[in-house]
Amino acid sequence: MRALRTALALLYLIVGGMALFDEILLLRVNRQYADASPALSLAPLLSDLFLPVVGGLFLLAAIAYLRKWKSARLWCLSLGAVNLLIPFLLAWFFSSHGYVSASSMLSQNGLLLGLGVVTIAAFWGWKPPAEANAPDAAAASARPGDGTLTVLNRTYIFLEFAGFYAIWTAWLHWASMTGRHAPPFWSGLLQLILAELAVITAHEAGHALTGIAVGQRLRAFIVGPFQWRHLRGQWKFSLNPAALLLTGGATAVVPQRVDDPPSREIAIVAAGPMVSLVTGAPATWVVFHAHAPYWQQHWFFIAMFGSISLLTAFVNCIPLRTGGGYSDGARIFQLLRGGVWAEMHQAFRVAVATAITALRPRDYDLDALHRIIAARVASGPQQFLLCLLAHSCCVDRGLTEQARLEMREAEKVYDSGDAGIPAALLLGLVVEEAVVARDPARARLWWDRMESKKPKRITADYWMAKSALSWVEGNRAEADAAWTKADEYLRTMPQTGTYAFDRDRLAELGQAIAIEAPVRASLALA
Repeated sequence: MRALRTALALLYLIVGGMALFDEILLLRVNRQYADASPALSLAPLLSDLFLPVVGGLFLLAAIAYLRKWKSARLWCLSLGAVNLLIPFLLAWFFSSHGYVSASSMLSQNGLLLGLGVVTIAAFWGWKPPAEANAPDAAAASARPGDGTLTVLNRTYIFLEFAGFYAIWTAWLHWASMTGRHAPPFWSGLLQLILAELAVITAHEAGHALTGIAVGQRLRAFIVGPFQWRHLRGQWKFSLNPAALLLTGGATAVVPQRVDDPPSREIAIVAAGPMVSLVTGAPATWVVFHAHAPYWQQHWFFIAMFGSISLLTAFVNCIPLRTGGGYSDGARIFQLLRGGVWAEMHQAFRVAVATAITALRPRDYDLDALHRIIAARVASGPQQFLLCLLAHSCCVDRGLTEQARLEMREAEKVYDSGDAGIPAALLLGLVVEEAVVARDPARARLWWDRMESKKPKRITADYWMAKSALSWVEGNRAEADAAWTKADEYLRTMPQTGTYAFDRDRLAELGQAIAIEAPVRASLALA
């Protein structure tokens, strides 16, 4: 059923785009039709209103589902109801004006009726993922000192789509005025998608190449559905078809040292919009001024590339809070301003860097983490993660009592609202309650909370938590078996900071288990 819902969402994007494209073509025809036959002017007026409204509803439903909005189910069910209602309204309108019979109109719109039925069936019992249940308003609200405005955070995606629509419309109008050949819808849509992918590739390459040039390392490179990530010591490629039409990109470039100056990060962030600007302006100039047959043949793709590049540069320079974090403009503002916002960006980048460099949790700036946590500038899941980073730092430095205090702070964050906190982040609390506090009930509570979130990937942290829980509950054989699985997992991981820390934690867990009863001979190797 999930595959069906994703396919429907992609279909909604296509249908919504077609509706808006058809509206462009019908505007001139309707005006001529109304001038020639004033008595029938109601039909052009209704079509002028009908297509944008319906097309917008299709696009909203698709965006809400693909972006995992809390209101996604409402939008999709509303679209299904509209799809069921429209054929009957069209049948009534055209039959009452004597154009065609009602039965003929219903048969012509049978696909729309079928789409309405399938949509309602697919989304009727569906609930958005747990991580999407946080209120949309809170997710888009500006936070004190982040440099964004709530109204822009909530509306930028609609303004962005309006910008795409305006670009499409303007270039088609320019083509008709200058005698250029305008592509048909499907060809134009394909060129638009390819141009958007080219724009995102250039933009993200600006971030990545600048980061590499200043001595940092590339962790992830995402362009629409094409995703490259450095995971567990090697590069992994994955394809996400759902992101084909709702294109976007991301780049993760991380430092190899904890004392990298903020100027390097500012240069990396600013490189993306700068590349979009310096590629978009020449491409737009080419469309207007180049007259060679090659350029004329591919004018629409070049026009889309140039215009979308300029739009991307402009939008990214606006300080915005997006679903995945902050825009380039917001990050530059926060880095230039300094304080806890700049420290938070640095803390997360160093934490990510431990997966591909020799940096370890003990290298974190513990004082900065305490300042960020106290300022409460992060969202719930991020605040929880910051507490866990402080806990890991204390554990790696041997500050046992301080580590317990950091874990208690994480529990307070969880109790204030657990929406969006992934299952993997709860595993440390299981180990803390089992091995340090020796509290089987609390350890079981955190384990059940973790399992209720349905972890997507089983890692060494999972098996360590399983081992600790089994041990504190008196199941020795299960504890040893889980410890062995964690050991086998970590033996295949690269020699980076985070996995070195995990190996040390696993050895300490083995020693703690050995206090109560001897463990198997292989434990001594740890």
